[in-house]
Amino acid sequence: MRKETLAHTVLTNTTALNRFASSLCQDQSEAEDLVAETVVKAFENIHQVRDDKKIKQWLFRILNNVFISNYRKNKKQRKINLHVNTDGTDHSFSLYEQLEASDFTDTATPEKSFITKITKEKIHQAINELPEEFRITLTLCDIDEFSYAEIGAITQVAIGTVRSRISRARNLLQKKLWLYALELGIRVVQKEKEHVCTCGNEELKTSAIII
Repeated sequence: MRKETLAHTVLTNTTALNRFASSLCQDQSEAEDLVAETVVKAFENIHQVRDDKKIKQWLFRILNNVFISNYRKNKKQRKINLHVNTDGTDHSFSLYEQLEASDFTDTATPEKSFITKITKEKIHQAINELPEEFRITLTLCDIDEFSYAEIGAITQVAIGTVRSRISRARNLLQKKLWLYALELGIRVVQKEKEHVCTCGNEELKTSAIII
């Protein structure tokens, strides 16, 4: 009965497992091999599962562990051309604020206009270029919709670490998407100074030009 539950879980989560494996391996062929090896190990060790409701989480943990053991040592990590502070902190960056301060205001709102122009492939590319620990955590959270506690169990790190990685991953992703926005031709709005009269005393006020 438990093997039937595992088989059903594997079938209903094949896409998610392949997506997670691809985010780890960065190679489709290796990702397929990783998923296959994960399924074999899962059936071999199904007796270890004490709660059937956690089989999906357990599958993803096996996949992550197999990757660490057999694949990571052979991978050259792809690097993102964005700065990550070694002290564990990141300067805050808001894609919304950058779009709001740009000339990207031709339809509805800047963010909606941006989304209509950027491709799904570009978004996936941006995610795949994140450092491994951020890419894994962000994929599990925002794409596969695992809770922080589940992600902690899968990756075997503390919830506080999960929360920190997700925050930093989103920050880096926004920076990467802003670079794509610049590639699309978005320009930062230029500023000009205008005179404002206040009770006989003129002062300079900065205002944005909408191009």
